[in-house]
Amino acid sequence: MHLLRGGQASNGADEERLVESNEDKSRVLHATLFPELERDDMSHADVIYQVPKFKFSPITDEQIHRAIAKLGPFKVPGPDGISNVVLIRCADLLVPHLGPLYQANFKLGMYPARWRDLVMVVLRKPGKADYTAPNVHQPVALLNTIVKVLSACMAEDLTHAVETHGLLPNNHFRSQPGHTTTDSLHYVTKFMKDAWRRQEVVSALFLDIKSAFPSFMLEQLVHDMRNRGVPSQYTDWISCKVTGH
Repeated sequence: MHLLRGGQASNGADEERLVESNEDKSRVLHATLFPELERDDMSHADVIYQVPKFKFSPITDEQIHRAIAKLGPFKVPGPDGISNVVLIRCADLLVPHLGPLYQANFKLGMYPARWRDLVMVVLRKPGKADYTAPNVHQPVALLNTIVKVLSACMAEDLTHAVETHGLLPNNHFRSQPGHTTTDSLHYVTKFMKDAWRRQEVVSALFLDIKSAFPSFMLEQLVHDMRNRGVPSQYTDWISCKVTGH
C-alpha cells in the first residue's frame, strides 16, 4: 500500500495526514506540482517590436531526418501510441508526408488540438528516504511522437539563431551547445578561484525555483522573444502549441 502525506483542515490550514486512494493521491500531487498562482497582467498588445534579426525558415525534410535520428528508439510513447523506433526505421517512407504536415502548421496558423494531448506521469525522485512526502515526486510528460519531432526541428532552428545572432548573454546556461549544467559549474569554479587568487571573498546565492513549469507565463515569453528579434512565426507557433494545454 502506497501512502502520501497531504490534506487541508476544515479551517483552510494545512494539515498532515495519510491519503490512500488514487483520487486523493492525485489531488495531493496536483496541488503540490501545479499550485494555483496569482498572475499579473502580462499583456503587451500595444508594443511595437523591432525588425526580426533573422528570417523564418520552413522545416525541411533534412531537418526531420536529423530529428528522427536523434530519438531514443524504445522510449515510452505518448497518447498516439507511436514508438520512436517506428519513425526511425520507417523514416524514408514517413518524412515525405511529415514535411507537408508540419509546414501546414505555419501556412494555416494552427496547431491540431490532439497534438496538445499528453500523458503526465508522476515518478519518484531517486534516492529519497521517504516517499510519502509529495514533493519527492516529479511530473514527466509523455508527448505524441509526431509532435516531438516537430518540436525538435523548431528547437534546432532557434538554437542556431541564438548562437548566430547572440540573442542570449554569454553566461546564459542550458538550451545551448557548450552551455550545459557542467559548463556552468566550470564557470563558477573558475570565477571563485580567480577571485581567491586576488585575495577576494566570494559570496554566492543559490535559489531553488519551485514549480517553474506551472509558473511559466506565455505572454511574457512571447514578449521577450519578440524583443530579442525572433520572428513572429516562431512565437505564434509556440502560442498555438501551449494555449489550452
